[in-house]
Amino acid sequence: MYCGDETGAFIGDIGSHTARFGYGGEDCPKVVIPSAVNKHSPVDNNDVGGSSHGNNQNLGGKKRGAQRGGYSAPVSLMNLPPQSCFSSEGEDEDCDVGFIPIFQSMNSNNQQKQTDSCGADGVIQDIDAWACLWEYSFSALAARGKSKHTVGYKQTEQSLDGPIDHPLLAVDSSNRVVSIKLQEKQKALMLETLFESLSAPAAYIAPSAMLSSFANGRQTSLIVDVGHTGSRVTPVVDGYLLHSGSCNSGRGGKWLGDVQQCVLEGFYKINGSDNVVNNWNGWKGVPPCQHDGVIPRYILHSNIQQKIKASELAQLKSSPFHSMAVHEVMYEMMTSTSLQSFGFISDTSTPFVGYGSSDNNDDVTMQDKNNDDEEEDVDDDGPSYVLPDGTKIDLAQPAGKDLCRMSQLLLSEDLPSFIQPPSGDENDYHSNMLPLHKLVHRSLSQLLDADLRKELASNIILTGSASLFPGLDKSLSIELGKVLPASYKHKVISSKSTVENRYGAWIGGSILSSLGSFQQLWLSKKEYEENGALLGLQRFNNN
Repeated sequence: MYCGDETGAFIGDIGSHTARFGYGGEDCPKVVIPSAVNKHSPVDNNDVGGSSHGNNQNLGGKKRGAQRGGYSAPVSLMNLPPQSCFSSEGEDEDCDVGFIPIFQSMNSNNQQKQTDSCGADGVIQDIDAWACLWEYSFSALAARGKSKHTVGYKQTEQSLDGPIDHPLLAVDSSNRVVSIKLQEKQKALMLETLFESLSAPAAYIAPSAMLSSFANGRQTSLIVDVGHTGSRVTPVVDGYLLHSGSCNSGRGGKWLGDVQQCVLEGFYKINGSDNVVNNWNGWKGVPPCQHDGVIPRYILHSNIQQKIKASELAQLKSSPFHSMAVHEVMYEMMTSTSLQSFGFISDTSTPFVGYGSSDNNDDVTMQDKNNDDEEEDVDDDGPSYVLPDGTKIDLAQPAGKDLCRMSQLLLSEDLPSFIQPPSGDENDYHSNMLPLHKLVHRSLSQLLDADLRKELASNIILTGSASLFPGLDKSLSIELGKVLPASYKHKVISSKSTVENRYGAWIGGSILSSLGSFQQLWLSKKEYEENGALLGLQRFNNN
């Protein structure tokens, strides 16, 4: 038991896209970094802070970031990875990029695996990479510095192996689809790392759904978490998660970004294959990014042709690093006020319907489109969005208008034809890609207690970084009114604060660790040494 009135806990929430760290009792995390690390080749492990393609690892004579074995953090999606991240073994075509996403669901940029990613969401693929992010947060927030209370967060020389005075609260974001055995194995591995590698005096592992509920001031609620890799609906009753009512869907921020990228580049996935469609694509002419694709910032900010080999660049473009860098551009566009201001178009049809099709019933045929191209006059004063590389996206065109309605894909019954599954997989695909209101309906229908279903329906909490679209909570409430019984007085709760929506689980952990009644629940290092991880698994069993 680890008791005390003010323990000064250190909270870490490593999600599928970003990792958030900070001290308990604060309003928001102080460190937000990508959930990935750089992996350096064995030859360069002793010189992790060395050559980095012009991206200096040193600042003011001190190393910027943290190293753990062959890993380093944080990862910058604005610059090329360090030179030591490119493997020099074997032939050029076999070279690899040392970029490790924390979770297995992010370990590919293949869009065909999108429906499978939600099942692996929250499964840590390398515990040392997970620990490296904690090490960086300790360094950035001077968690091991004894003088941090007098000089603030000023960077001081700290030993990576030194003790830490703060108990550590780690957020468990594993998917409920993951087997119980795998969940327990991962929690045991997390506890081992927290105590033995990070020298924590005490630790606690809390599920993200429970913390999101606490962040909104409720012990019983239905959490609708629209995250990066997908959407999850989890019933929380008196702080405990109900396995039987947990549901998942592949519709999330990454999926929306992939759809957006397909429209901009004109590459449509029809029956499981990638095709460049010259038929109806929503644009009056060539799609704006068809030739060069969506160019991420690390290519724009670097003289890339002189810094790396052609084989390394090709490998980099097929790595998760490139996928995450492109998604940053897509997410920035998706949440831009330029698009959101035109998003409330009175059009209830599914966005991007008919794209990539050559049917005669399309709204615009090839002949009509060609005629439009000849008569088109470019209106520089019309609504538009400019990508980082200077590509101008005309929002007045049909595809541009649909890009302003991206959030409707989270609630649409039907999906555009170009993101349909391969033939023969329709049932599994649609079962794993339910819209949000159908996901909520399925979750409630799996609960046997009618009174509990009514209570959860009146406390639906919408959270997650992909839920920040204006009016999404109202649209979800309208759709729920069509599928839920009339006797259910449903209510969708969504914070108007962007910070509270994006960092709900971390804020809940900050609140929980500050409660006096919670201090007796910490697993101390002495208890861990005496009983091992078994006691922690029993104490952290919130299911």
